[in-house]
Amino acid sequence: MSAPVPAEPVPQRYRGVWQRTLLQTPTLRDTATTVFWLQTAHWHADIRIPAARPDFTSVAALADCSAAQRAWLATQQGFAGSTAVSIAAEAEVCTWHRLLDFQPPAAGPDAGFMQFSPTHLIETGVHGVYLEHWQKLPGSDTGFMVLQCLQEDTGAPAAPRLLLVAGDYVMHVRSRAQAWPAGTLPGTSAAQAADLQAWPALLDFEIAFGKRTADGWEIRHATLPWREATRIDLRMMSPDLKTPGSGPAWRLLQAGQAVDLCWSGAASRWQVLEWQPPAPWPPL
Repeated sequence: MSAPVPAEPVPQRYRGVWQRTLLQTPTLRDTATTVFWLQTAHWHADIRIPAARPDFTSVAALADCSAAQRAWLATQQGFAGSTAVSIAAEAEVCTWHRLLDFQPPAAGPDAGFMQFSPTHLIETGVHGVYLEHWQKLPGSDTGFMVLQCLQEDTGAPAAPRLLLVAGDYVMHVRSRAQAWPAGTLPGTSAAQAADLQAWPALLDFEIAFGKRTADGWEIRHATLPWREATRIDLRMMSPDLKTPGSGPAWRLLQAGQAVDLCWSGAASRWQVLEWQPPAPWPPL
């Protein structure tokens, strides 16, 4: 994944984790969908889990899902990428450039007019008619980092995988390995783009949102429901530092450098995309 990073960071007031409390369109009023948006200075990740989720108690993998369970999984949404904010006298517009997307590519840009109040954020559509209300989670607006997983053999970007941290919260986004079928039109839904036989591979897109713990983090919401309530042991190992300095090595990291993570016992190498880590640090 090669992601263009906006030259200007988003304003400080955007940074943190936002929970959606309302979506209203000409035909819908939704207060039940679980939606979290994590925003750093340049990057974002988003997870959207509809209400009335089927029972996944006996499921441990996509292969275990029934047709009805797969059909419900296909209704989920979520994405990650870079963020740009344009401020003019008449309007403030936030644009989310989606690099990873649970659903097939959208038919148009994702952008909203943004208005901040003392208690919440109001978003209205630039390219569509909708209203969304957002509230920021306490403990999410101090300390940020974004990492991208690298291939073990070459050090080049692997199948897209991002780890984002905002204060006490963590979002992990791992893209699917299989591409959408040829000819999938922009704006097509996952349910329309895939038949039941193809769904297990096309639904293998993990977005996991949770909270940091003393040992790593705990998944609270996930597009793969059996991953919820899982504790991830996440430890930083030897950072690849190229400049000398005093103090803990992790404080010297900069965008473009690399770190090794031990993810529940498995070592992996990650590139730093953004680095202003929260305290205490480590752990993640």
